[in-house]
Amino acid sequence: MRALVLSAGMGTRFRSERSKVMYPILGKPMLWYVLRALKEVNFLETALVVGYRAEEIKDYFGQAYLYFHQSNPKGGTGDAVLSAIEFWRDYQDYLLVVNGDSPLIKPHTIRNMQKYLHLVQEHEGIKLSALLLSAQLPDPTGYGRIVKDQEGNVVKVVEEKEATPEEKLIKEVNGGLYLFYCPHLLEALFKVKPSPKTGEVYLTEVFQLMHQTGYKVRSFVAEDSSEILGVNTRWDMAVVENLIRLRILQEWAEKGNTIHQPESVWIEPEVVLEGEVEVFSNAMLRGSTRLGRGVVVGKGSIVENGTVEDGAIIEPYSVVKNSFIKAGAVVGPFAHVREGSIVGKNSHVGNFVEVKKSSLGKDVKAKHLSYIGDASIEDEVNVGAGVVFANFDGKRKHQSSVGKGAFIGSNSLLVAPIKIGSYSFVAGGSVITKDVPDGDLVITRPKLRIIKDKGREKLLD
Repeated sequence: MRALVLSAGMGTRFRSERSKVMYPILGKPMLWYVLRALKEVNFLETALVVGYRAEEIKDYFGQAYLYFHQSNPKGGTGDAVLSAIEFWRDYQDYLLVVNGDSPLIKPHTIRNMQKYLHLVQEHEGIKLSALLLSAQLPDPTGYGRIVKDQEGNVVKVVEEKEATPEEKLIKEVNGGLYLFYCPHLLEALFKVKPSPKTGEVYLTEVFQLMHQTGYKVRSFVAEDSSEILGVNTRWDMAVVENLIRLRILQEWAEKGNTIHQPESVWIEPEVVLEGEVEVFSNAMLRGSTRLGRGVVVGKGSIVENGTVEDGAIIEPYSVVKNSFIKAGAVVGPFAHVREGSIVGKNSHVGNFVEVKKSSLGKDVKAKHLSYIGDASIEDEVNVGAGVVFANFDGKRKHQSSVGKGAFIGSNSLLVAPIKIGSYSFVAGGSVITKDVPDGDLVITRPKLRIIKDKGREKLLD
């Protein structure tokens, strides 16, 4: 079975100069969700019909798919399918056709539709010409209604503006996903005439033509009616994004993770939680983040493309980007770890500490108000409050290294490039511009002066 995704539309109601199907939903283009669902079903080949801003789609998805160009993006869905006729003209099996702005489609539903086709052929001896996804809605306003005969076969799909009062009472609506038997689709689609009002060729017109020819068309009701929701406006996208977000949260909760106040938590589709993870409100897990067992992500924290090993804690309002947090480590609160940093096992990066392109060994403590940039810090080092690794000379970044067990006193400034030896001691308030040998104490404080009664001058003013 092959699949064809219609993604050439201009998205006029979306009011955008970009391709609508490339707008991000939880960090991924909405078209990505459709293609992911198809990939899980293992179609033999998948092709995309592109038109408006086609290069944007091709650049993102590359050579993994076949592309067919619809020269008239306002030609309608029927014209879009005809634009890819070389993909399916001689194909003697079923073709799935789906819109690229339908990111809620589930692989499970597509597989069940495939099974239904086989069951009908096996038990009824009927080869269906088409099977369309539908949904039963308590309020079908705005959707195309599915009109059936007494035997349950689809007679036609009628849009609401063209429906009679009786047809408007129908609750079963068109879901916009179809399985077509290609020889019958080829026969019917060439008979469809453009709409006299819009000039568009509507794909849904083939159902009535198939019925008139004597072919059988059925509908398949989705278990979850939200699957049929498409994205026509920015508000539609907001609603769909929220539904996808809640699906992801539900999946991780059912796999043994705790999500506090799920209405406020953001987890993107490629994030992995390994179990017993606890995520608090307003947290965001983005990109290819992976959280080990027992990890805690505090309120308001962001982890993007980060790996956090078992038992580590991301305290509230901390940010971890493109970095590795090892088992048992603590980051935060209000910490920032970024750009390829490593926080070692059982280490603690605390309040208002920033770590950039640095590697911290195990049991390192940097708990308060420090900047660690372009540094390599070995095990059991203590970095005091207010310590700054001065890595930038105005033109270039320079490296620093700190040996095992060193102590960096509060409010010290380490001017890179520099090496602080193992078990050395930097006294608080020092500015260090030269390497410090192993085990030595370094202090650079200016001489303390007390000028007697200087403060009284202000008292007497």
